[in-house]
Amino acid sequence: MPDPEEIRRAHSAAEKLKAEGNVAFQKQKWGAAVDRYTEALLLAPEWPVLLVNRAMCQKHRGRWDEVESDSRRALELESRNMKGNYLLGQALRERSDLTGGIKHLTKALELAREQGHNIKDQIWRELAKARYSKWQIDSTARKVEQECLVERLRQLLQKDLQQSNAQRGEEQLGAQAQCDHDLAALQRMAERASALDRELEPDNAFTCRLTMEVFREPVITPSGLSYEQSALQEHLSKVGNFDPVTRKHMTSRDVTPNLQLRAATEHYLDEHPWAWADVC
Repeated sequence: MPDPEEIRRAHSAAEKLKAEGNVAFQKQKWGAAVDRYTEALLLAPEWPVLLVNRAMCQKHRGRWDEVESDSRRALELESRNMKGNYLLGQALRERSDLTGGIKHLTKALELAREQGHNIKDQIWRELAKARYSKWQIDSTARKVEQECLVERLRQLLQKDLQQSNAQRGEEQLGAQAQCDHDLAALQRMAERASALDRELEPDNAFTCRLTMEVFREPVITPSGLSYEQSALQEHLSKVGNFDPVTRKHMTSRDVTPNLQLRAATEHYLDEHPWAWADVC
C-alpha cells in the first residue's frame, strides 16, 4: 500500500507548484505556468484542476490540440467539471467540430447555472458562436440542396411538357397550363423554404430592454418586467434601486429568475438559429 506520509508530501509539493503556476498565470507567463502545472501533475496525476489550469494556459497560447487533450483527461477524472467542458467545447469549435463543441459548451452552461458561477455569460457567448457557425454551414448546405432540387424538378416538368407537345388542341393547352401552375407552386415552395433561413431582427419578446440582446439569464422584477440579469444588477448598483422602466423602488433581493422566459427564448433560438448572432 502507498505510504500515507509520501502521499501527503507529494500532494503538498503539488500544491506549492500549483500556486507557483497560478502566479505565473496571473503574470501572463503562459510557458512558465505550463511548466509548473506539468511538474505538479507528475506528483498528482489525478488532480483535474491541474489539467484544467494547464489547458487554460494552452488556450492563451492558441495550442488547441493541447487544450483538447488536457480537457478530455480532466473530464475522464471528473465528468461534471464545468471548466473542463467549457475548454473542450472551445477547442472543438476552434477545430471545426461544431457538434462536439456545442455539446460540451451546453454542458458547461448547465453546470455553471447549477453552481451559480459568473462565467456563465462567457460560456453563453462561446456557445452562441458555435451555434451560429453551425447554422451558417447548415443553411448554406440547405440552400445548395434546394437549388439543385428545384432545378431538377423544373427540368422534369419541362420534359413532361415537351412530351405532351405532340398532342394537339385543348389537351396541349391543358398541359401548358398545368406546367405553368406546377412551376409557380415550385417557386413558392422554394421561397417559403428559403425564408426559414433568412436573418431578421430577433423578436422583441425575447430581447432585453437594457441590452437590446437576446435573453441569456432573464430575471423578473416586482413590476412584472424582465431584464437580463447582469444588466439589471449593473443598473441597481450604479444608477439606483428602482425598476429601470417603471421607476418603482426595488433592490436585488426583489428579483427572481424568469425560468419560463429563459426556456421560451431557448426554444425560439432552436427555431430561429440565426438569432444566435445577436449574442456572439
